[in-house]
Amino acid sequence: MITKRQSFMVITTMAVLILAMSVSLHAEYDIGVDDVLQIVFWQVTELNQTAVVNSEGKLTLAVIGEITAAGLTPTALGRKIGEQVSRFNRSISQATVTVLQYNSNTVFVEGEVVGPGRYARDAIPDLWTIIKEMGGITPFGDLRDVKVIRGGKIDLGKILTVDVLTAVTSNNIPSLPKIYPHDLIQVGRMASGLPNPGIPSAGVERRQVYYILGSVARPGVYNLETGTDLLEALAIAGGTSPNADLKKIRVSSKLSDYANIYSINFDKQTKEGRPQRYLVQAEDAIIVPHRGGGLFGIGFGMLRDVVTFAGTITSTILLVDRLSK
Repeated sequence: MITKRQSFMVITTMAVLILAMSVSLHAEYDIGVDDVLQIVFWQVTELNQTAVVNSEGKLTLAVIGEITAAGLTPTALGRKIGEQVSRFNRSISQATVTVLQYNSNTVFVEGEVVGPGRYARDAIPDLWTIIKEMGGITPFGDLRDVKVIRGGKIDLGKILTVDVLTAVTSNNIPSLPKIYPHDLIQVGRMASGLPNPGIPSAGVERRQVYYILGSVARPGVYNLETGTDLLEALAIAGGTSPNADLKKIRVSSKLSDYANIYSINFDKQTKEGRPQRYLVQAEDAIIVPHRGGGLFGIGFGMLRDVVTFAGTITSTILLVDRLSK
C-alpha cells in the first residue's frame, strides 16, 4: 500500500522531471546572427544590458568586450559570460541570458494574410500554423495557391507551390513542406477575384437566404443550402431566359456590414469548360441582366423584375411581422 508520503514523493519527482524537460527544451535553441539578447547579472544589476548578435556571431558586453554567442544555447552563453566577468568582478558568479527576439529564426509572410510581415519564433512550426498565427488568410486568400520560396541555406531560391487547403481538409498537415529560417511564404489571391467562400466573415449574423433577379424564369428569394454554387442557384430559379446576358452576371455579396459587387463572365467560363465555382453566401443577390440597352445598362424587363423582386421582399417582411404579432 502506498503511503501519503510516498505519493507526495512520486508527485514531486514527476513535477521536477517535467520542469527539467521544459528547461531542457527551451535551452535547445541555438543563438544566431541578429538575435536580440538580454543579459542579467542579478548580483550586480548595473551591468544588465540588451545586446544584438552581430554578423560575426558576437556580442559586445561591458567589462569583457566581445564574446562569441552564435551557436550557443542561452544557458551555455550565460555560463560563459559569468565565467569571464567573474575574472574582473569576483562578486559576479553567474549571468542569465534570455532571447528577446529570435531574428535568426525568421520567416517572412506576405500576400493574402491578415497580418503580413516577419514571423520569428524559437522553433519554426508547420506552414499551416504560421498562416494561422499571422491572422489567417483574407477573404480573398487562396490556400490552394501558397508559394514557399527558399531563402536560407537549404535549396536557396527554390520555389514550391503548396495546396494547403487539401492538406488541412484531409487532416494531413505532416505532408506540408518543412519551413526553414529566412524562407518566404506567399499566400495567393483567388483567381476569380471573388471572396473565398470557406472563410467566415465578420459582422452581424445573416439570414440563410439568397436573392435572384433579372433574366431568370423565377426571380425571388430562396433558402440557402450549404454548398450551393452559382450554377445550382440559377438552376433552382428555373434557369436563365434566352435573352439573358451571361457575360455580365453580378453578385452583390455582403462580407460584413457592407456589400461588394462582383462581375462574372459565366458565358466565357462555361465555354472554356472550366467554370469558376462560386459558392453562394448568405444574403447574396445574384443579378442576371438582359441583353440590350436600357437605363444604366438595365433593360425594361430588368426593371420589371426589380419591382417584382422588391415586392417579394416586402411581402416576406410583412408576413414575418404579422406572424410575430
